[in-house]
Amino acid sequence: MSVNEALTFDAFLDPAKLRIYRSERDVLCMELDSEVHEEISVRRAFPLDDPGRYIGVTAADSTELGMVEDVQHIDATSCKVLDAELEKVYFLPVITAVDNIEEQFGIVEADVETSSGPRHIEIRQIRRNIRLLSNNRALIEDAEGNRFELRDRHRLPRLTRDILGL
Repeated sequence: MSVNEALTFDAFLDPAKLRIYRSERDVLCMELDSEVHEEISVRRAFPLDDPGRYIGVTAADSTELGMVEDVQHIDATSCKVLDAELEKVYFLPVITAVDNIEEQFGIVEADVETSSGPRHIEIRQIRRNIRLLSNNRALIEDAEGNRFELRDRHRLPRLTRDILGL
């Protein structure tokens, strides 16, 4: 079953009738058919594989309002506001280098360089918190719940891959 088959047509929000903006109080809002929904939240259905499509919109009371099928079909201002919100929700720095890594008592500690600067991360239960996304890519979650993307695990030294279970 494809994604389009799994979703009913009614689930998609009409991009011609949709406006997403921030209120004067800096609250994320959506106007649809002249009805305003304040304090909405947005989530990607496929955050890593298709980040610009299938964006779920939920009301403050957790009621599902619908889905934006493709952000390219909404107006430029709404798209900009939506992209900014999604970047906050899905902050995912990319690990570009591992400077130091060691394991003690099943806990991996590493000093890494990321797309948002250097970080010291601690990973517990590596089998649970390191997930392969493809042959090269991995998603790593540290002990604080921060997530990082590793785009090319084959570029890491063999010892680092062994410690991480990659």
